[in-house]
Amino acid sequence: MKKIIYNFILFIIHFFLYLSCYFKLYKFCAYLIHFTLIKSKDSGTDLKNKKIFIVLDRIIGGRKDLEIVQKFSKKKFKILFMRRSITKIIFTFFCSKKIFFFNYHKPRPVKEDYLALSETNRKKHEIFWTRVICHLKNYLGKKDLNFITFAYYYYVEFGLYAGCKNNQVPVKLWNKECFMSEEDVKHRVKIKEYSNVFQYFNKISVYNDFMKKMMIGMDKKNIRKTNVNGCPRTLDFISTNKKRKRIKNLLFLSFNTKQGFPDIKKNKNLNWNLSYDKVIKILNELANVNNLNIVIKRKKFSTYQTSIPINKKIKVFEGGTAEKFINEADIIIGHNSGSTLESLINGKYVMVPFFEKNTRLKKYLFKFNKNIIYTSEDKMKKDILNLINKRVVFPIINKKNKKTAEYYFGSSKNIVSKYINFLIQ
Repeated sequence: MKKIIYNFILFIIHFFLYLSCYFKLYKFCAYLIHFTLIKSKDSGTDLKNKKIFIVLDRIIGGRKDLEIVQKFSKKKFKILFMRRSITKIIFTFFCSKKIFFFNYHKPRPVKEDYLALSETNRKKHEIFWTRVICHLKNYLGKKDLNFITFAYYYYVEFGLYAGCKNNQVPVKLWNKECFMSEEDVKHRVKIKEYSNVFQYFNKISVYNDFMKKMMIGMDKKNIRKTNVNGCPRTLDFISTNKKRKRIKNLLFLSFNTKQGFPDIKKNKNLNWNLSYDKVIKILNELANVNNLNIVIKRKKFSTYQTSIPINKKIKVFEGGTAEKFINEADIIIGHNSGSTLESLINGKYVMVPFFEKNTRLKKYLFKFNKNIIYTSEDKMKKDILNLINKRVVFPIINKKNKKTAEYYFGSSKNIVSKYINFLIQ
């Protein structure tokens, strides 16, 4: 019942947002945005602190990073989360007015909509946001307003960035999308993907050195405003407590089978579907093994939908973060994903399936330690069976896995102070 009420209220808000676009009601749109802002549970209450951060919300990853910094810092800021559906609604209106309103309830604009956007509509989109941001500043009073976004390629937000720049409101890129294959990075630098957007960012924070090099490769001006600050989530999921336990829990981190491949025409048919299907077959075979609990953690939208029926003894969970499942697991099967890297730094037994017939695809994998990459289904199954019921002290120590984790997550030293400086300056 609560979900029905929530969705109805959200529908009403989206309806009025649509009307504010249609009738150019800039002040009313700003009021709606102000009304729907969600205050962070760790927001500061110091009236002397004039800084306010509106976060273009990214519940998975980004919000967690920000709240961890707030949690471990003595310096508190007023953090307000803005639903990403707001920017999607407004962008959808300007990219196609012909869409029937009810399609705006849960708008899902795609990259092609942005690429097809005419220069006239792009300008109108930017002007609309410029006037909305002006009124939003007034609603928030005499405060030092800042915006935070978590990825440079959220094209639905580009008009908002332009509106902020026209109102002298800083936009900071807290880039959480720092996990990519080397081939993917090379491609993004080569095409200078969305390089026009970097003009709107006052500062850029990344987790690791290779991501900083990518930012600079896409726009040389980024050298002056990009800092490597590490990943705040490492403060949450690096365990220092030794725990001896018997191995019995296996987790499969369901993955996007296109992850790691550059988004170009010649890669259209490349995917990890074969590896995914073979993992499901292995899990089905292991489902009847005594003293083994198998869980599959899936994402709602980006997970490959296998046609292979899953054994009813296997528990499947969808949506939300993988943190809880990683903490409870002993053995984790994962692929090109941040959650797989978190499993490495968490000190679990991690297995990366590479069951592809085309061995040249291996260059599209993340930089995993080769000892955890499995090219044989029989070998993976045998190793899992050998681990069941074995008494082990977690977190397990593996220097090569630690090196992989540090390559992606960056240094864990002085993370909080680095991010406070990123926010203040």
